[in-house]
Amino acid sequence: MRASRFTLRSCLLLAAALLLPTWTIAQMESHGSHVAGHITALVPQDTVVRDQQSIPAAKDMQLLWRDVVKTDSAGRARIELADGSVLSLSSDASLKILRHDARRQQTILQLLYGRLLASAMHIGRFGGKFDVKTPTAVVGVVGTRFGVKVDPESTDVLCKEGAVSVRNADPNVVGEVVVRAGQFTHVERDKPPSPPAPASAERIRAGEDATAIPNTP
Repeated sequence: MRASRFTLRSCLLLAAALLLPTWTIAQMESHGSHVAGHITALVPQDTVVRDQQSIPAAKDMQLLWRDVVKTDSAGRARIELADGSVLSLSSDASLKILRHDARRQQTILQLLYGRLLASAMHIGRFGGKFDVKTPTAVVGVVGTRFGVKVDPESTDVLCKEGAVSVRNADPNVVGEVVVRAGQFTHVERDKPPSPPAPASAERIRAGEDATAIPNTP
């Protein structure tokens, strides 16, 4: 009788384990294997939106795939991705980490609004990419330092080192430009990027000032 009860109990425990909800398993995987990076510095108040829940941002906070980092009118944030790339967010900005696979060198970010200053690690792996998507543009990076400013109807891209490719977010809009160090381009909705032009010292400084965090290196 005891053996029968033990067998029945073991079977029930095994069945319960096999019937774990798929969302629980997915949640465990996303919180373990899909770590994107961490916050290295910030000016409060900032938030991280994860699984539709807002969490107060904090220094050294770990970031996962699909996390959204939002800064308010007085906030700024600096993020180090797992591959060593550094992202600096201005006030009133929203950045979603759609994907960051450091081993495969595949990164897709979505800047919905605000400014981003990025230092991206060099892409040397076949099939690797580092893309920043905005409502009006897609910025492709091989490894460089660049800035992106997003307004409701347009995107400005400024290259500080190396080169970036820029095209409209709408695949039906034909035209892509390569922006090299010291140049910028402007992308409006339903239009191809403007020809790359030299960036003024004021334009370059504005991007740096907007994303700098006081009292940090």
